[in-house]
Amino acid sequence: MWAPVGQQPKVPAPGKNEKKVVYGGVDYKTGKLTYTLADTKCGAAFLVFLMALVIAYGGRKIRLVCDNGRFHTTKAVQQWLAEHRHQIEIYWLPPYSPKRTVLANVLYQTLDDLVAAFRKGVARITGNRDHMGFMFDHDDLTQEIRANARKRAA
Repeated sequence: MWAPVGQQPKVPAPGKNEKKVVYGGVDYKTGKLTYTLADTKCGAAFLVFLMALVIAYGGRKIRLVCDNGRFHTTKAVQQWLAEHRHQIEIYWLPPYSPKRTVLANVLYQTLDDLVAAFRKGVARITGNRDHMGFMFDHDDLTQEIRANARKRAA
């Protein structure tokens, strides 16, 4: 939470340590979001997300950027990735990469309210590249994608 310099903000807390974990990916071409929700960060929940991606992309090659969270690198996840390397390729971020929070500085009354706000936000931006400029402001990559598409079409 932010506050003016020299003023300590009062941060309301619901008194429970409830959470939901979002595993998600964005289709660079269309802006469509694919995500799963889980109760914890763990390899099994990440595997569910990876399987959902493979299904959503129906045979197209997936390139996914991940941080080095322990749940991303469990033995089960690494084995699954090795077995599906023809379908999905992981690009690992360096350790300690900064992360952004979409629902920052908001206290929801219930965990269900937080999940509903997340789903509403996702519905508002999915497929709308204009609302996700921070992900798509890479002219060099866009040009490369278009050049590769032209090569495949020729």
